[in-house]
Amino acid sequence: MSESSSKRVKQSFIAGSLTSSAGIFLSKAIGLFYVVPFTAIATENNMVFYTGAYNYYNILLQISSAGLPYAIAALIAKFSSRDDYKTVLLVRKLSTLLLGISGLIMMAAFILLSGPLSVSLLGADATAIDLKQMRICFIILSLALFLVPVLYSFRSFYQGLKDLRAYADSQVIEQLSRVAALLGLGALVVYGFHMDRIWAIYMAVLSTSIGALVAILYYVRYDRRHIGQINRLARAQEGEAEDKLLLIKELFAFGIPYLTVSILGNSQTLINTHFFISLNTSLGMKYETAKLLYGIIQMQCDKITSIPQVLGIGFSAGIVPYMTIALEKRDMKELHKNIRECLDTVLFFAIPICFAMFVLARPVYYLMYGAANLNYGESALRWSSFLALATTITPICSSMMMTLHLRRESIFYLFIGFVVKCITFYPLIRYTGYSGAITSSVLCSMTIIYLCLAKISNKFDVNYKLTAIRACKMLLACLCMNGAFVVMRMAGFSIVENHRLLAVGQMAVYALVGIVVYLYVTSLMKVPQSIFHISSMKELIQRLVKGQLRSRKK
Repeated sequence: MSESSSKRVKQSFIAGSLTSSAGIFLSKAIGLFYVVPFTAIATENNMVFYTGAYNYYNILLQISSAGLPYAIAALIAKFSSRDDYKTVLLVRKLSTLLLGISGLIMMAAFILLSGPLSVSLLGADATAIDLKQMRICFIILSLALFLVPVLYSFRSFYQGLKDLRAYADSQVIEQLSRVAALLGLGALVVYGFHMDRIWAIYMAVLSTSIGALVAILYYVRYDRRHIGQINRLARAQEGEAEDKLLLIKELFAFGIPYLTVSILGNSQTLINTHFFISLNTSLGMKYETAKLLYGIIQMQCDKITSIPQVLGIGFSAGIVPYMTIALEKRDMKELHKNIRECLDTVLFFAIPICFAMFVLARPVYYLMYGAANLNYGESALRWSSFLALATTITPICSSMMMTLHLRRESIFYLFIGFVVKCITFYPLIRYTGYSGAITSSVLCSMTIIYLCLAKISNKFDVNYKLTAIRACKMLLACLCMNGAFVVMRMAGFSIVENHRLLAVGQMAVYALVGIVVYLYVTSLMKVPQSIFHISSMKELIQRLVKGQLRSRKK
């Protein structure tokens, strides 16, 4: 390998995962801030069409990818660690072909099912116009079911090679392109051509395909500069590549469990999408109110809670190649270290973000979406903050289970979580109101987390005692952070709800104070020093800025 390739392989697990998370964070941040102008263009009442289309799209996307992205990354990591570059390139060719074919099939299925899915989502009280508009959104979005799986084949290849910077960069490029198209085309059709506001929604779902296409072109260009070395190593290799049929079998043997895990892991969203509006209307809520609340929970709050969830996505992606190689070499010490570092690092960043989201729910929601429906938004965001923490940890646990070949157990645990969601969904909504939909999702995720971590502990003798102690210290630091917020409010420094521009500056001050207090208190308790193996907070900040967090040398 070249010197640059060697450096990429040697980068630490934490560094790679944080690099991936940083790219996804920028992608999510872009996605978070476009919501405000997009809502102004399309109007809040039309958000149900955008959100509903994407909830079904995400499920169908997972089916079309057949769990292959993680399988591809794992196989690429496995064969590259053996210096079998002919097989590495063959896996790439097969994965692109398989994902392209499955994407075409799912695109056709989405178009054919657009009518029944529209009725299922909006319920019996939906108008004919609403059903037609929902169906059009499905049809436009179907193109992305072909393009995005093809994009996955590129991402998974470089993920398996531990080139997580390309993985992260493609996320940002895709999101920037998507948001630019979403806002630009939306504003053009509404303000330029004076078309109905629903056309902004149509342009928004079309922008998903535009973003995917731009990211694919990025990888085509990236290939020209980076694939040459692997091609040369493959040509110099004496042995032959693995048999195609065996590789396809291994891809699906690894991928189908991931597919099942993905679908069951999104059971919360699926149940909310399918039953939220119809159940609340059957319990006496007006159809328009139920539609509005669905949009608030699944769109507005989801965009905010996606901030900590990037850690789950980033570390789920980053953990696969590292744990695969550790398991392949039977290096249990390295495996244990990766598991603990993963949990400690994610909790260190996720706990304060979710805590701040809870205590500052009202000003955060106001800052993002204004005073309209503020009471609904505040309540939904408070409950969603618990869900944000749970759903940050859940995909990491599932990814670890799959990588450690505990696939049957992982699927079973997710099914148990799905059962918990189903059992608790109706009674919680009936007796606690619409927030019961969020609470039932929290119970579902917590069940999955407990079962997965317990199984990993029993199977691989992993001890979480130190992680639990550190988490308690983080919570104590969060209480100190909230104490600072209380003192600021008592001193008259509160975020106003009538000047949003002023509120931005005030929220920035709250955020700065919260970060300083949290880092100071956790530093006094030696939490970041022990997690990141540093001597001072100054070193941590320098490494975060430079992206040079490294694991402890063995």
